[in-house]
Amino acid sequence: MTTVLKADAYKQLKKEIKCRGIKNKFIADKIGITPNYLGLILNGKRNLSTDVAIKASQVLGLPLDIFLTKS
Repeated sequence: MTTVLKADAYKQLKKEIKCRGIKNKFIADKIGITPNYLGLILNGKRNLSTDVAIKASQVLGLPLDIFLTKS
């Protein structure tokens, strides 16, 4: 199985949210997941899915490739 997302993509997402001073609840609501689930992702307890990465990049205005592995 090919891995599309970087193993530490969740760390990049966590960094972007923290740097912008945005509440996790706000981001979770915009992405369409619960704040609890986002917290699990940001703490490495759950894998960041491709779907969540795409939505997060749209919400935060980030290029999707910051989450993607180099091929």
